[in-house]
Amino acid sequence: MSNIINRCAQAEDKPAVRTFYMEVCRHQVYDEYGPSWHWGKYPTQDGLAEAVDQQQFLLSLKDNRIMAACQLTVGNDPIYLPFAWPTPIKDDKEIAIIHLYAVHPDFRGQGLSAVLLNYAKEAAKQLGCKVIRMDCKSGNLPARKLYERNGFNYFATAKVRYKDTGPTSCDLLEYVLK
Repeated sequence: MSNIINRCAQAEDKPAVRTFYMEVCRHQVYDEYGPSWHWGKYPTQDGLAEAVDQQQFLLSLKDNRIMAACQLTVGNDPIYLPFAWPTPIKDDKEIAIIHLYAVHPDFRGQGLSAVLLNYAKEAAKQLGCKVIRMDCKSGNLPARKLYERNGFNYFATAKVRYKDTGPTSCDLLEYVLK
């Protein structure tokens, strides 16, 4: 894809990041599949701002408009601790987690998911990680197939206990960085 800029979000991006996620959340009523996020509960304006301040937000932009975004954190997520992931990792600093992965409704179906996932893989590698872990709601076959096409391996369906929605059936996926 030409004219796409991938970069880490900066402080001046906070309003655009907030607007991006508000629009993604608002559009969920029209989506057959989706994460069931609730703006103000998850994600929150403060949570997004904190992630941007910690340089955890990755953006794919065109003409200065966010087309896709995700949060990439280092260290195991407490919600993933109950699961026996396929790749044993001794140091939490070798684990990257993708959160809040989204493509804006105006840009879906254009291959942007692969662009952002590839950027996340490179960013995780630069941070010294050996694996990337993530989940998607069970039954969201388009998302799961997308992740699998991009090298993520599905290994289990399990109840993930989210703070905002409680126990949710999710497909767990992992990508081993090379």
